[in-house]
Amino acid sequence: MDTAASTAPLSEGRRLSGVFFEPGNVFKDIATNGKFWIPMLIIVLLTSTFVSLMVSRIGYDLMIQKAFESSKRVQEMPADQRQQAMDSQRKMMPIFVRILPPVANILGLMIIAGALLFTFKFLLDADLSFKNALNITCYGSLPPALVGVAATIAVLYLKPPEDFDTQNPLAFNVGAFLPEGTAKWLHSIASSLDLITFWTMALLAIGFSAAVGAKKLPFGRALMGILAPWALWVICKAGFASLFG
Repeated sequence: MDTAASTAPLSEGRRLSGVFFEPGNVFKDIATNGKFWIPMLIIVLLTSTFVSLMVSRIGYDLMIQKAFESSKRVQEMPADQRQQAMDSQRKMMPIFVRILPPVANILGLMIIAGALLFTFKFLLDADLSFKNALNITCYGSLPPALVGVAATIAVLYLKPPEDFDTQNPLAFNVGAFLPEGTAKWLHSIASSLDLITFWTMALLAIGFSAAVGAKKLPFGRALMGILAPWALWVICKAGFASLFG
């Protein structure tokens, strides 16, 4: 066998398709040779497309109204202050919907990669660089992002605009089945128990295990390394919802 050929980097098409259909076979190459900016750009374009479609179908006013209805603090405002808040949001939202999605995607992926690098490098003694972690994070996030956005767009056009839940459009998490009036902290935790999130974590665990080596970092141990920072994030998010929801 030609050793040079067997260790040659995969094509980008093989990486992008492989992360969907054969992640265990491509993540080792992705960690070393992947181009993180390609899946990152795809995710940004997917999210920005969905936001544009949502604005076109629902409109700013209805989006703001739904956000205000879900906020106890806003509902407790006097009517004049609530109207002022709505007017302010109406002015700012066209800017937010163009800038926030790409910024949130890019920063989110980089923060996740940094948190996982800390966990695997310093707590699990894995020999990884930030680029390795970012490659795994971006490619591993792509399949769930694509399926999630496609499903959400389908729901957006299947439901009347006034019935579309902008904060929880897919019934893929436990929070979607909780009754109205559920405590914000409990709803936050339940909403985190999400099929798309679990799929992403499973792919990331496959990726880190493949990058480090299954003998040194089995899938189960890699999954625990991902679940730990995720659980911390869920707890912090629930605390924030309890205080400011």
